[in-house]
Amino acid sequence: MSNMVNPLKSSAPGLGGQGGQAQPGFRKKLRELAWALFAMALYYLAARTGMQLFALKPSNITLLWLASGIGMVMCMRHGLLALPLIMFVSFCANYPGMADTHLANPVLYTLISATADGLAGMVAMLMMRLSLPEGLRKSTDLLHFGIKVCLIPTMLSSLILSLNLAVGGYIQWDEAGNFFRMLVLADSLGILLIYPLYQAWTNDRQLRHIEVQRLVLTSLGVGVLLYLAFRGQPGFIYFILPVLLLLTFYVSLNLVTLILAVSMVAIIAITGQQLGPFQSRNLVEANFMLVCFVCTTTFTILAVALHNYQLLRIEAARQEWQQAAEVDALTGLINRAAFLPMLAEEHQRAARMGRPYALALLDIDHFKTVNDIYGHQAGDEVLTHFASLMQANIRGIDKAARLGGDEFAILFPESDAREASAAMERLRLRLEQHPIQTSLAQVFVTSSIGITEYQGGEITPDMVRTRADQLLYSAKHAGRNRVMFDVVTDEAA
Repeated sequence: MSNMVNPLKSSAPGLGGQGGQAQPGFRKKLRELAWALFAMALYYLAARTGMQLFALKPSNITLLWLASGIGMVMCMRHGLLALPLIMFVSFCANYPGMADTHLANPVLYTLISATADGLAGMVAMLMMRLSLPEGLRKSTDLLHFGIKVCLIPTMLSSLILSLNLAVGGYIQWDEAGNFFRMLVLADSLGILLIYPLYQAWTNDRQLRHIEVQRLVLTSLGVGVLLYLAFRGQPGFIYFILPVLLLLTFYVSLNLVTLILAVSMVAIIAITGQQLGPFQSRNLVEANFMLVCFVCTTTFTILAVALHNYQLLRIEAARQEWQQAAEVDALTGLINRAAFLPMLAEEHQRAARMGRPYALALLDIDHFKTVNDIYGHQAGDEVLTHFASLMQANIRGIDKAARLGGDEFAILFPESDAREASAAMERLRLRLEQHPIQTSLAQVFVTSSIGITEYQGGEITPDMVRTRADQLLYSAKHAGRNRVMFDVVTDEAA
């Protein structure tokens, strides 16, 4: 009981504050430990499943080793700490099969194989951080990923594994070359399928309803194609590629990588049961056909998905830049640069259609005094509140803007001056009768408003704006806190 922290003092400096900071760190360590245990279990499951589902009879050569991808992800998250974890779980997964051969020293040769598996994950992680430190961002990254992250680490580990098994008598020396090639392909495919899936789901864990619907429909379609392809209609296997290609344009990258991984795993698993189109009297030729199909499909889908993802990021950045250039950061209203083209466009439309529109210019009376008395923070809060009131008193088709300082404008399409003045009178009264509550004090402000109406004729948008500005200043000279309006004509302009 003496070690308990008083909750009333937990926010104060000292032991209570340190305990409050230590608790999130402890929870983080627990989450990392839980993730490591989960990854180890997943590695073991993937390894044992690979031996059962992805091994072609009678050679028992495994065509897909998903554990290599899981091992790389473990190294990405835990660094060097992942090496003994991978070695331990790899040893547990491989030892029963090595011991069943009744050859000498199964513990030693299993330990060497486990070390090679751990080495593959570490080298893949290092190559990823050196060559692609930001991960897979665009389609051209796949070339570096395929060579540096997939091939180089797996060639190193496969060479160690092949020599280890040949020396131990688990395979014949004349089989070592083909065994090495298949190990490289199986381990590379594991990384190629698992890492993009991990990265995509790490970056975006959201499941959008419409995307899930499309994913379900696509999964059903792929399932039907697989059933037909492995039940006497082998040509249907090639329709999976265009179906997955279409999916890349309609769902996020994480869902694309998920259905891609599941589809490729299903193809290899079913082929491992000696079913489907990838069967031949020549086992080497059958394996080559299967691996080529899986590799080309995976690379194609990932390339298109990454390219589409890159385009979406570019478009999002463009929209963000455009919003920053056209939207007033303080009030959220459009700024002068965006408003003036809207005014010109509405002017042209009104002139073409013979329909009126109204333009209101507003400012806050004695706003400089507000800043001088209450400070700029209170002044900013007044501007923000004023912008909100403007938005609340106009229609959805009307456009409100901050032109600069305390100068605002509202464009009223399909409206005359009287209709616009009625809306502005509501705004004026609301402002006059209710103070604005800022973080420092209640501030009473009023507004002067000038409104003009365009009804056609040889008048430019600048003339309309000039006339509204004249009416605004007339309202100020008449005593402020009032709305003045008229119709702009060629004579008045």
